[in-house]
Amino acid sequence: MTKYRNYKTSVYQERVENTYKKMLENQTIKYVKKMKHKYSKSKEYNIWDLIEKLDSILDESDPDSDLPQIYHAYQTGESIKKKYLNQDTKIKSLFDQKEWDLLSDKYKNQYNTNLKEFYHQIKDWEWLQLIGFIHDLGKVMILDEFGSLPQWSVVGDTFPVGQKLSSNYIFYNKNYHKNNSSLLLNTYSNNCGFDQVEFSWGHDEYLASSLERSNINLPKEAIYLVRYHSFYSWHNCTKNSCSKRGYVELANDYDWYMLPLLKAFQKSDLYSKTHLMPKIDKIKEEYNKLFDIYIPIKTLYL
Repeated sequence: MTKYRNYKTSVYQERVENTYKKMLENQTIKYVKKMKHKYSKSKEYNIWDLIEKLDSILDESDPDSDLPQIYHAYQTGESIKKKYLNQDTKIKSLFDQKEWDLLSDKYKNQYNTNLKEFYHQIKDWEWLQLIGFIHDLGKVMILDEFGSLPQWSVVGDTFPVGQKLSSNYIFYNKNYHKNNSSLLLNTYSNNCGFDQVEFSWGHDEYLASSLERSNINLPKEAIYLVRYHSFYSWHNCTKNSCSKRGYVELANDYDWYMLPLLKAFQKSDLYSKTHLMPKIDKIKEEYNKLFDIYIPIKTLYL
């Protein structure tokens, strides 16, 4: 697993760092609000048309792969199906030892169980596989049809704006963020919850907002995973030689409650990258059954 998220010696290092530099310098509070307004005007799209567009999209923030995003979509969904749909995974196994040791006794005690017991109110889990399949659909903003946004405005690790950048963020020590006054502030109340915070604009917020205004049967947990799946400073906190979890001061009880599920999702999102890809017809047959349950009209308002 250590071969992933290599931001020091990746063969794509120059491309990746340049993307993050622009992101840290240009994702301001003003810019985020502008993008939210721009993309609040919805148009209806067939979900399979959107998925097939991923075949033409590369993520320039990814240090691990240069494959089209449709590969990643399928592999994440399949990884979740194999690993987590039985929900017997011990929550402690989702944390590396260093990260677990950093938890307070309160959360060590709460997390001392498995996913099924911890999220006992969730009776149906097949939606999790579907979210794995579609979680990166928001990256279509890179395409001309959806605004032709630059990579730094679509991909990469998300972060709060209007709050000091966490020291565990990628390329923090390069000080790119010091050229952005929105990352030198502390404007939010302690423990206000992530849903009360403005985050950098990107594919996470775009798709989460789209799902909220579309005709879906997905639970609120699904929207949360889409919205925060790239928030690595929070859910993957001990990487890159950092020994702290970022943005603890903003998290509320619900964010701590959702952390184990975010971590389970992250492991399938990150560690499923391969060059294997079945034919699209096989994918459609499998996932149409899930769409019939959770997004029955198979359209999204983007």
